[in-house]
Amino acid sequence: MLKAVLFKSDERFASFHRKLEDFDISTTVLDFQNPNWFQHDFSKEDIVIYYPSFGFSSNSPLALQKVKDHIGFIADTWPHLSIYPDPRTIRYYNDKYRQYLFLHHHGFPIPQTIPLVSLTAVGLAEKQLGFPMVIKNRYGAGGGSVFLVRCRQELESFFRMSQMDMIHWGALKYFIPMFKEKLFYWQLIKAKKMRFPFFSPPLIAQKYVTISRDLKTVVYKDNVVEAHWRYQADQTMWKMNIDGGGTGVWGYVPDIPIELSTRLVKALSGTWLNLDLIESEGEFLITEFSPVWHHYAYKEKPSFVYKNDYNLDLPLEVSLDLEHIIVESLVKACEQRKTDAPLHYRSAYPDKTTRIVN
Repeated sequence: MLKAVLFKSDERFASFHRKLEDFDISTTVLDFQNPNWFQHDFSKEDIVIYYPSFGFSSNSPLALQKVKDHIGFIADTWPHLSIYPDPRTIRYYNDKYRQYLFLHHHGFPIPQTIPLVSLTAVGLAEKQLGFPMVIKNRYGAGGGSVFLVRCRQELESFFRMSQMDMIHWGALKYFIPMFKEKLFYWQLIKAKKMRFPFFSPPLIAQKYVTISRDLKTVVYKDNVVEAHWRYQADQTMWKMNIDGGGTGVWGYVPDIPIELSTRLVKALSGTWLNLDLIESEGEFLITEFSPVWHHYAYKEKPSFVYKNDYNLDLPLEVSLDLEHIIVESLVKACEQRKTDAPLHYRSAYPDKTTRIVN
């Protein structure tokens, strides 16, 4: 029988627990909140799962501390384990600068980008990208800490704030509206968590590309197992976030973004990956990627559109069962590892019918 460790999490914990039971996997529950978790003997385990959420606001450098510190430690110390999230890609998780370095170095198509590492870079961004331009904090998710900048003064203000220089009018324009928000005080008093209000260098400046939709793909090794378009709710919406009012559409996916997605996973030597892509002048560009993703369950939202021309091999009823396909892939990895191991190290594994195409 396979053995797994499931770490407690704010999201999807119960669902993952049920799926592990469905696969007849003996499961030990641990909690990163208990400082003795690392005393567990992981050498006798096969699988580790932790579905993370942001411990602080997503733009905080410590937002994913448990993933980058703890999951990274487990993967380095017990390399035989099959782990979700993929430890080979967590160094890039929620870090737009590291992603930029990797994508640029490996020649992947991305929006024209200039990291704001100095005032010289600020001037270069003004000259080469023009206004309006998109400014992204190094850390952030769900469209948070992403801004449309329309002039040099605004651009320089954001750069100065990323350097912790707060004595200027631009910083006041940023902080005063935040302190007027009721949500800010609700989080402070009710949730007892202050929103992280600062920026982390280097900020990422990108050329503003006019689009009406973007594309999210989910890749397992060399197959795109799920993809959907996100359409803007109206012309004033320039971030394609479903929680911000956008509409999800499961429809035809061209070959080019499929090829780009699988090629990136191969370049990262990864397994699971979630990509955001946009289309500009007939070319698809990668904007960011993540080893962890969230999508809505099949038919969860009545406003979502399911078109008959959806062309991926895996049915949506399967691919949108997030926990199932993750656990299934980890079981498959364990079976493959046992098959590849010397004969005297092999043990019997229960037969499982896999629906993920390898």
